[in-house]
Amino acid sequence: MEEKIDINPIPYLTWTWLKINKDSVSYDFSLSENQGLETQIPEGIKINSGKTVTTSLSEPEYSIGQAAVKLISDAATEGKIYTIEKSCEKPLIIRLDMDKNSASHQIIHVKEGCSANVIILYQGGSDKKTSLSGVLTKVYAEEGSKLHISKVQLCAKGVNQIDDTAVVCADSAKVSLTQIELGASHVDAGFNASLQGYKSSFYSDTAYICQNNQYLDMNQIVIHKGKKTVCNMKTHGTAKDDATKTYRGTIDMRKGCSASKGNEIETTLLLSPKAIVKAAPIILCGEEDISAEHGSTIGKLSNEMLFYMNSRGIDQKTAEKLLTRAKITAAAAGIEDESIQEEINSYLENL
Repeated sequence: MEEKIDINPIPYLTWTWLKINKDSVSYDFSLSENQGLETQIPEGIKINSGKTVTTSLSEPEYSIGQAAVKLISDAATEGKIYTIEKSCEKPLIIRLDMDKNSASHQIIHVKEGCSANVIILYQGGSDKKTSLSGVLTKVYAEEGSKLHISKVQLCAKGVNQIDDTAVVCADSAKVSLTQIELGASHVDAGFNASLQGYKSSFYSDTAYICQNNQYLDMNQIVIHKGKKTVCNMKTHGTAKDDATKTYRGTIDMRKGCSASKGNEIETTLLLSPKAIVKAAPIILCGEEDISAEHGSTIGKLSNEMLFYMNSRGIDQKTAEKLLTRAKITAAAAGIEDESIQEEINSYLENL
């Protein structure tokens, strides 16, 4: 039985006629738990079942909304906890197969002073059969810890996905997120990072291709609470054919985050007059002594760039393909595993 819920709500409402305040979806939320498969587990990472950890950090907040969080969390009855107890040279690699309706709940707990790399790969599903995947990932970064988490979505066309990454950082903790969105039919993806500790930081690099009749809805939020915190959010991609892409990016400077810095930039290469592209970059200021910038750009392939390509024997169609791929490969270069990068390149070849 299908249930209709609102998802990816913007933190502060804007004009309703813009139709950007939220996404509304109707799915059958009869989900079974999908704990995924760890194909590489470096020494220093302990894996347990569960959905809570003991930490001095506050509970992370989600970007997808309370209704979606409850539905996914209730379905993922056991959950998994990845405790990083010492620094790891190789990345932890988790693969989630999207062949059937499923829910995943992961906690990544990075202990004080440790550094690690986690890669979550979404794959599988069917081009003809519809399935729904809901994924909740919580990140607790203790004092002085460093984590790079990569989420790579390479699903078949029949997959619908809801994906959220909730992050909370202690003093001097640094978390970076690389997110690649290439497949699936309807995707609601977002993150909510809370910079709770002094000099904590969060960096994100999101790249996507939205084509055919795909629907991609992104809700990205960074909340600055501690002093001298830093965030840098980058989102770059391509929209073409009859696709629809919505971007919400919010930097929230709370009272007490003095001397903090925030920056967000979002660019879309528009390759079709039928594609629908909406963007809402937002900065909220509750503190005076801060520095924050934002921007969003939507544009076609410029005449100067096209002339440059033509002068080197590259036609417009090939030029568009090269620039589209370049946005993905630039972000994927930050994923510290060559085999995953090769899988991304292989997927791009078949698009």
